[in-house]
Amino acid sequence: MRALGWTSFLTDFSSEAIYPLLPAFIRGIGGTSLEVGLVDGLANAVAALARLPAGIVSDRIGRRPLVLVGYGLSAVVRPLMGFVAAPAGVLLVRAADRLGKGIRSAPRDALVTDLAAAEIRGRAFGHIRALDHAGAALGPLAATAFLLVCPGRERSLFLLTLLPGLATLGVIWRFVHDPPGRPMARPAVKPARLTKPQAVLLGAVAVWALGASSEQFLLLRAGDLGVRAELVPLVWLGVSLAKSGAALVAGRLADDRRPATVLACGWLLFAAAYAGLAVSGSLSTTLPLLVAVGVASGFAEPAERALVATLAPAGGQGGAFGWYALVQGLMALPAGLLAGWLWGHGADGPGLAFAATAVLALAACGLLAGLHRVTGWRTAG
Repeated sequence: MRALGWTSFLTDFSSEAIYPLLPAFIRGIGGTSLEVGLVDGLANAVAALARLPAGIVSDRIGRRPLVLVGYGLSAVVRPLMGFVAAPAGVLLVRAADRLGKGIRSAPRDALVTDLAAAEIRGRAFGHIRALDHAGAALGPLAATAFLLVCPGRERSLFLLTLLPGLATLGVIWRFVHDPPGRPMARPAVKPARLTKPQAVLLGAVAVWALGASSEQFLLLRAGDLGVRAELVPLVWLGVSLAKSGAALVAGRLADDRRPATVLACGWLLFAAAYAGLAVSGSLSTTLPLLVAVGVASGFAEPAERALVATLAPAGGQGGAFGWYALVQGLMALPAGLLAGWLWGHGADGPGLAFAATAVLALAACGLLAGLHRVTGWRTAG
């Protein structure tokens, strides 16, 4: 379990050293705000196509092979961002990177479910998400330090992300294994079919994901309000630290209380933070709201995964996490296009984009309440 946490830490250290720089990088090579949304949305949507098959295959052959392939693909492809010269190149590299994430995500989460007892599942997911976001915090910090010493050398920084990627593969190869004697059980239902509680949860996740567009728009807003390009990674540092701390707390709460309730609280806070961003026009109010978005995201993530694991049929955890990751990924493209289109509406664009996110997050909470009617919260807690 600890090894899975450190693979997440190293991978996010590498990927998030790049991520906050991409909006300005895309614009610098001729891209627009719509292309910023398109790059992240389409890349995540392409990656989503691998998630359900990867989860189902991991139920049959084990989790480790797909975890290794997924992390390996991202580690090798990500540094190629240093060679791109047009937005289309950014899209190709980003899509291949996210494809690796798509291959590994469901098998990794299913492996956590295999390794962790049901009563500590929330804590296990919280631990991994916390290390994930800790890496996401330190990556931008390292990027900022590098660019302060070597200004304008973003491409060199992109190439250097190969090093933590290779370290990730070393950790997986040495320490990450399937549980000894894990049975390759047949799921209680076919992977292509969903139980009613699973369908209700995925419907709520789909609506939430439609509003949760690329976080690059948060960084774009910080830059538009006056944060210098070399300091934008520090904004991402604050957001990532907020996610990390919130994930630890939420993991414990998901074990002690109903994960659906914890998830609803996270989504409500998410809606409130984006509503604030919709009306905020100054850096002094926007920065705390960006941190609030981080808290809300970190609060929701372990609860989402604990709930997916709870509702999964016996022997079908990989497929269940595949469906969850597939729905999130497929919504990334329309989410990015919606936010990019609204963003382009002049001075009011950012407010419109953030308001749409707030409304959709509230709608997702309403759909999540359907689990109460379907299960009486029993299987959700």
